[in-house]
Amino acid sequence: MLLFTVVYGILSVITWSAFAYKVKDLIGDWRNRELRLLCLAIATFATPFVLASPEVYIGIDQLLGVPNLATLLVYTSVAVCLTSFVALLVSWSSAGQDKVRLWHRLLVGYSVTTVVVMTVCFFLGNVSGDEHPLDFDVHFEQVRYISVFLLSYQLLFTVSMAGLVQLCWRYARAVEGPWLRRGLRTVTVGAVFGLGYAVPKVVNMVWDLVGASPLHYVSSVVSPLSASVAAALFAVGFTMPAWGAGVSRAHDFAVDFRSYRRLHPLWSAVAEQFPDVVLFPPTPRSTRWTVRGLGRLAGRQVIEIRDGRLALRPYDDPEVSHTAQDMELLLSRQIVEIRDGQLALRPYWDPAVARSARDLAQAQGLTGDDAEAVIEAAQIAGALRARATGQALPQYQDAALHDPADGDLREEIAWLIRVADAYRSSPIVPAALDRSPSPSRSAQGPSPGPSPGPSPSPADPTSPGPSPSPADPDPADPGPADLPHRVQT
Repeated sequence: MLLFTVVYGILSVITWSAFAYKVKDLIGDWRNRELRLLCLAIATFATPFVLASPEVYIGIDQLLGVPNLATLLVYTSVAVCLTSFVALLVSWSSAGQDKVRLWHRLLVGYSVTTVVVMTVCFFLGNVSGDEHPLDFDVHFEQVRYISVFLLSYQLLFTVSMAGLVQLCWRYARAVEGPWLRRGLRTVTVGAVFGLGYAVPKVVNMVWDLVGASPLHYVSSVVSPLSASVAAALFAVGFTMPAWGAGVSRAHDFAVDFRSYRRLHPLWSAVAEQFPDVVLFPPTPRSTRWTVRGLGRLAGRQVIEIRDGRLALRPYDDPEVSHTAQDMELLLSRQIVEIRDGQLALRPYWDPAVARSARDLAQAQGLTGDDAEAVIEAAQIAGALRARATGQALPQYQDAALHDPADGDLREEIAWLIRVADAYRSSPIVPAALDRSPSPSRSAQGPSPGPSPGPSPSPADPTSPGPSPSPADPDPADPGPADLPHRVQT
């Protein structure tokens, strides 16, 4: 009994949580018929897992003084739930309203008839004696009237599960929303597990009519577990369109934030040379913390931030009030500013750097876009060095940029990430610069890549210098919580 108590308890929490999640929408849109059906279906599917828990089951019977009455309550609740689920799917069909109403009336009529037959047969039959929360079907299936009670319920359950499999599978191929499609497919799998509950019980009962069935264990143990899996899948599937959108937003934010961090070294180097292309340069963070002083620093920061916000109210500018929620804007801003910086660097483009980088890439076995990314990173580093030393090469300013994205923003992001990774960590980039002639090597700016040296690299956002970078994230930064510090002025 302990196993079923734990399993039913977990499923009760899951299904009632799903009901609480959807009932908030129902409160705001009470006239929505589909939403009412969905909430009714989830509530009546959650109820049996409370009532069927062995301790609750026995407690209900003792409270009401009727042995095994909880079985009637559980089966009635399931019958209402299944009718609501099927009626909900019928409501989603493209059939006319008259046809939908007809199907609803047939479903409700069949369900009400089944519940009435079940109730009459339950009280006409003899279910007195010990409580049977787990094996009621096996123990009483040959008792007069109770066999009709069980067959009526199992027939309704089987028909409903078959209808759910057919309708959900059909609609899953027709709907456009990805999370709605996944939810319907999840419900389809749940309905298959529901058939795994009903079919063995029906077979076991019919077998017992002609002889001793060998499926008693399957009927009393395996079937309820299959029903538990079906209930969990139903709760997940029918609410998936609601919470799935949040999962997609979280995933998109994580992808954008990772892209933002990987692009930063390249963007920082370009923005340092061309601060005019930066949309809203922030004030660099100078405060650093230690574990020992973290509590004191956090408390001081809270007070100072609040005081500062009050003092800055007359100067609020919504254009620069960006937080981690604006990751898509921050990422798009990086792409635009990197490309603007590349255009501004054209007078300093040196074909000798490109040739050196290409030769080194071929020697390393790099081909295709991998080689082009390293070459472009070396060209940017070389142009930044040339600009820092005033070595303009105007005859090359019309050199075309490698652009495999062809106007697709996501492809553009992916491409520039490859360039930024090469700029930050490829050993080919500093090697190509070293092989290229430079008349003013002593006046060179910082060189990117992993080459050692006393001068700070633009790939290091924390490097000190006379003019701070427009955006200075700390590589040890714990995550997106610090984004407001980087982008606000």
